[in-house]
Amino acid sequence: MRFTSLFATAFCVLFVNAASLTKRAVSDQVQLCRNDIDAISVEIKNVTDALSVYTSADGISVAVEIHVREQLLEVALKKAGVDCCTAIGKVTDEEADAMLTTVTPVIPQATSALSLIVAKKPEMVATMFAMGIVREDIKNLNSQTVTLYTCIRDIGTEQHPTYIPTINDFISQLDNSFATSSAAYSNRTITP
Repeated sequence: MRFTSLFATAFCVLFVNAASLTKRAVSDQVQLCRNDIDAISVEIKNVTDALSVYTSADGISVAVEIHVREQLLEVALKKAGVDCCTAIGKVTDEEADAMLTTVTPVIPQATSALSLIVAKKPEMVATMFAMGIVREDIKNLNSQTVTLYTCIRDIGTEQHPTYIPTINDFISQLDNSFATSSAAYSNRTITP
């Protein structure tokens, strides 16, 4: 019984020490950037949820509500751009790994949202004034995303061999998705 109790105590001490080491392995600034990216994920979901059920029968008032959600996403992207750009510089391997862990699930979420925007083009064409709103939203989101992903790429350096190629792949996916959605809304034709 005493051995079990001693083992349990030793395990708890090791676990607490490991947790504190992990927490210390990521600077406050990198953690702030990661928190901002998590907030972006929430905002992407909010926009996607609203957009996925939108039909032209909902009219311009609901399209404007989606636009308001998009603006909250823009605010989150701007905040992350500022906070993540402050974290640029030499980072530890643990910080680079932590950034990849945070960013990785957001990329397919963002590209899926952009694909949904393309799929919803017929609904937007059928809603007066919606095309112009969506076109501007895509442009603004793309601009904020470029600022953010440039900072995220620059957080890592060439000393982290897996970080830069992975981030560059994510950037390529985002650029392709933004190019597709921008092209889809560059004219009024219904076929995306």
